[in-house]
Amino acid sequence: MLSIQEQLADELAQLEMANQRRETISAPQHGDWFTNDLFGLSRDPHVIARAKAALDQYGAGSRASRALGGDSPLHKEAEELAADWLEAPRALLFPSGWQACAGVLGALVGRGDVIFCDRMLHASLIDGARLTRARRVITPHLDLTALENALRQSMGARRRLIVTEGVFSMDGTAPNLVRLSELAVEYDAWLLIDEAHSAGVLGPRGRGAWGAACEEGALDANLVSRIVTGGKALGCAGAFVLGSSELRSLMLTKARSFLFTTAPSPAVTGALCGAIERIQELDQERIQLQTHARHLAQELDLPTPAGAIVPVPIGSSERALDLTLKLRAQGIQVRAVRPPTVPNGESRIRIVLHSSQTTTQIDQLVEALRNLDWTPNSIPQERTSASRALWVVGTDTDVGKTVASAGLLHALRTLGRCGYCKPVQTGSEDPLSSDTNEIRRLVPDLLTCTPSIELPLPASPHEAAAAVGVQIDVPQLNSWLDEQLRRQTSGVLVVEPAGGLHVPLTPEVLTSDWCAQRSEALVLVARSGLGTLNHTLLTLEALITRNLHPRALILVGTPHESNRRTLAERAACPVVELPLLEPLTSDSIKAWALSSGLPEILEPLFS
Repeated sequence: MLSIQEQLADELAQLEMANQRRETISAPQHGDWFTNDLFGLSRDPHVIARAKAALDQYGAGSRASRALGGDSPLHKEAEELAADWLEAPRALLFPSGWQACAGVLGALVGRGDVIFCDRMLHASLIDGARLTRARRVITPHLDLTALENALRQSMGARRRLIVTEGVFSMDGTAPNLVRLSELAVEYDAWLLIDEAHSAGVLGPRGRGAWGAACEEGALDANLVSRIVTGGKALGCAGAFVLGSSELRSLMLTKARSFLFTTAPSPAVTGALCGAIERIQELDQERIQLQTHARHLAQELDLPTPAGAIVPVPIGSSERALDLTLKLRAQGIQVRAVRPPTVPNGESRIRIVLHSSQTTTQIDQLVEALRNLDWTPNSIPQERTSASRALWVVGTDTDVGKTVASAGLLHALRTLGRCGYCKPVQTGSEDPLSSDTNEIRRLVPDLLTCTPSIELPLPASPHEAAAAVGVQIDVPQLNSWLDEQLRRQTSGVLVVEPAGGLHVPLTPEVLTSDWCAQRSEALVLVARSGLGTLNHTLLTLEALITRNLHPRALILVGTPHESNRRTLAERAACPVVELPLLEPLTSDSIKAWALSSGLPEILEPLFS
């Protein structure tokens, strides 16, 4: 048995091998392209003077939580200044942005509610959402259609909360707040905006993304709260949650991250007061900051940024770290953003512009990147493959996934190259009756492969593996699947996992978790008859919660018009009926596939 220290050392070694180990970093004196002090307010004389005056008047510490004697007139002054600046009814000051996210989300939603999270939300919001125990639905980045579909499917929830950022911290992109406000009203949802990277940068007097949207006609309806952190453009620390008087009162009672922590110190609170006063005067600096950000993006042939953040896509963690070190050697201080902060294969150098930087310095950065042979088209991926995977998952075992897979393969053949694999086969004592052989019978002359793992017991993968004294290794399974995709070389590889969506692959990993890790396209297969509504809707909910959005729902069995219609209204994807084919032959399944509309549904997989 390894000691605790040996186990921790082993975990650190694994993080090191994956290029995910972190260390603390001091702010550089020169060449700073990564800290969030956009306007240099951390060193502004007025801000420092306000902090010193607060120290003299109130002392070094707040001594307690604000509910137990740590409150002061200075906290209220900072809140009033923030509310006035951002044109909100009230504000509540938290010690940090993470605590503000956890506090407001925990006060607003809980069990029985749904939080709609953009895929690129930063960790503070994701952690806060998890702590609420509300159901989380993760939608593709800035995909309003996917969000609307998810809202439509969640009309039975007690409360629905749309969470977004004014400027996304890792991508530098911005949502369409006008449309988000409209969706919130239409589906009786609430809207929460984290303005960490937009307050101070966007809008009149730096009032943020919502302030800028209101100038364009955004409605105030159903906006429940905004979060503004003090450690970004304000150059200090802490965070404000802005909203109604009722919201503030509710947080005073329910926000655990506010109740059970010492109040922000007098120095920090005083500095925040000074920073709020100063930032409203920096209109010229705001223009310069955004001009420089756009100039940098244009020179690098990258999308126009919404604020001061310009992500330079790299791909692999190893290359991102290598480029960071080479730039640092030239006096250019940047930092690599790697998984788990961003998804695998999406490592980047995150450049943060500052108002004090010059066009000459920006051009030097551009030249340095070009000299290192970086271009948007030179980005290597973590997994290189010209083919795509299409997973076929089911609501249950023996639901008809294999027959549906055969139909999908016939449809795919009309569009281009395709193949089939079943990574794990259970109940494999008779190889002739395996799913892979059934596919070979129904789709002749198809690229198929022997399963990576074949287990004799007809049970869930984790139980079938335990019965023969083995455990499925998911990383090895991923490597095997990547190899099949490389063999495929182009087109689409249909992947059929064993059993239903939620069956355990290992004691720790469900098949649904594995699908979510891969983030592949998928089709859901369900029965058509009695009982399908409950099973299918629960499975759809599990998929959407994991940011998996089916390309189609295939109902296998005797057609049932009422079930089909009910699921079509809620599935947010095409619903296709696959009747029982007698006899089930290659010709019969092909005829169904070509008349089902599947070729049109699957065509985007080849684009």
